[in-house]
Amino acid sequence: MRLAKICIPFLSLLLFPTIRNADSKIPEIPHSEVGFPLPYYSPVSGTFAEIRNHNLHLGSDFKSYGLNGHNILATFDGYVEEISYSKTGYGLSLNLYNPKYKIKSKYAHLHSFGGTLVELELLRRALLLMGDPTGFQLKLPAGMFVTKKGNAIGKTGETGSGPPHLHLEFRSEKGIINPLYFSEIHQKDVTPPTILNMFLEGDDLDKPLMFSAKEIAKGKFELYSESGEKFTSIQLTGKIRIRLSGYDKIRSRNKNNVYGMDLFLNGKSIFTRNFDYLSFEDKSQKHQFYDINRSSLSPPVYFYHMYEQPKQFKEEGYSIDLNPFPKKETIQIQASLRDATGNQSSVQFEIIHETSKKDLSTKQNSKKTGNKYKSNDGAVSIDLTKAEVSGDGSLLISEVSEKEIPFKIPKGLPLKGKIYLLDTKRMSWKGEGLGDLNLGTTASLKDSLYFFDSSIGKFQGIQPKRKPNGFSFKLTKVGYLMVLSDETPPTVFPMTSIARFIELPEVRNHCLEEKYYVLSDVGSGFKTNVELLVDGQTFPYEYDPDRSAIRVQLPKSLQKERPYLLLEVKASDFAGNISDPFVDLISTNGWKEDLLQASCPVIE
Repeated sequence: MRLAKICIPFLSLLLFPTIRNADSKIPEIPHSEVGFPLPYYSPVSGTFAEIRNHNLHLGSDFKSYGLNGHNILATFDGYVEEISYSKTGYGLSLNLYNPKYKIKSKYAHLHSFGGTLVELELLRRALLLMGDPTGFQLKLPAGMFVTKKGNAIGKTGETGSGPPHLHLEFRSEKGIINPLYFSEIHQKDVTPPTILNMFLEGDDLDKPLMFSAKEIAKGKFELYSESGEKFTSIQLTGKIRIRLSGYDKIRSRNKNNVYGMDLFLNGKSIFTRNFDYLSFEDKSQKHQFYDINRSSLSPPVYFYHMYEQPKQFKEEGYSIDLNPFPKKETIQIQASLRDATGNQSSVQFEIIHETSKKDLSTKQNSKKTGNKYKSNDGAVSIDLTKAEVSGDGSLLISEVSEKEIPFKIPKGLPLKGKIYLLDTKRMSWKGEGLGDLNLGTTASLKDSLYFFDSSIGKFQGIQPKRKPNGFSFKLTKVGYLMVLSDETPPTVFPMTSIARFIELPEVRNHCLEEKYYVLSDVGSGFKTNVELLVDGQTFPYEYDPDRSAIRVQLPKSLQKERPYLLLEVKASDFAGNISDPFVDLISTNGWKEDLLQASCPVIE
């Protein structure tokens, strides 16, 4: 998107005292001088350094409960350094700067400015009227718009991307600071993080091991094998890698990123990491912190490396090198996750330094040529040549039966052919792997390629394309690959509790009544174009990707002639299935005629 760049020359700045420690990553602003960004104590819905599709989340998201127009408050004394607007990304945003401590807070997805800075809101309106209405970016002179901590400086909204919420960042000269670092912003919760799984990989293991975690007391978890047996010890030698899967619930239902993690060997800390700060360089290096082939945003599942991962993504790091330890020595291991308040959850087990007991019945069902892999039967091939591969291991492709998979195939999607498990040993990759599944015949319209992400327990899209003898696809995760037949039509249902602009009635469109209808599909996916009728006539709509819903705007002038409107929606999916009509009988009784303006459209 092209932004209209309007620059005002900076006024000369006086030299301010430097922070006490010039090498400090986080400015030494007293915690008492940093306040909460909203007038109510809102829960965090998204946390710092959460994994995203292309990079890491650089701030904290605060709930606005689907409503736009709440005041945003200055987090500290300072002046507005920059304002910007775009239809994507941050949307309408504001940067507040404190020159004494050289710290900046960024507010994003706003509806408008204002509060104690009335002229700033007038400037926003003028920029959109006189400049490019699709966007602007404006640096302001120091001291033009000065404010104090706790003053209202704008309104929450949903501009840019995502549903209504406030996105808040803190930045220093060298990087980005976790908002939960500041005591007035962290959520004072009493619930420790949840540990879901422990992933154990070693030079001496034929294949990686995944253990599920079960909480037995507050913050204390036990580990269980895939067969359900309690796991307490294992024989291993060589280098091993430990990854913990988990999340943190703070004060909301959201599954958030944790604040820190620790690994202990015989009671001594050998690895620790805090997500309190990220350098500008590290913000795009998510592979340093997560197993990106197993982590996900939807639903949130984070597989944390319990070791330092090289930035260059060439060699795989490791947690412990067992080689220096005497043979038969027993080593106590504890792995922990922490939240910003200091609550901790942990798992414990022991390693006996011996060669592992190999399962001789296990055979590697894949063939490797460089960074190209094939299943034993030659049906599945994965090419990682164009992806960035780390480690000296390989991608494992194994045939499994329906009885062996740890999930149920949804009703209405019968299995066609074999199931293949894709997993890794001592390797990971960044980017897209190119895959092919050869069926030996042309798939029917209802047959499609499906991928079950074993880390998050959910079917995920892998962009399959039909070929004369099967499918091609793109792969970024590990999991199960299969062909299913889509026999189930999509569904349509109304979305309720949609409210907008609650404190700004002057911006509401009094001419139109908004209705949202959610689309969903368990199979090949719904099409965003639907058949929509109002009183038997085709009616316009638009698709809202943030809500996976169609938005219908009904002229309120219709209430003059029609006490009821009959709305019908039919949806279809990519397998050719068509839903039954969803019917909504809408009463126009509540549409107040006195609010209609002369400029409102009249439809008879």
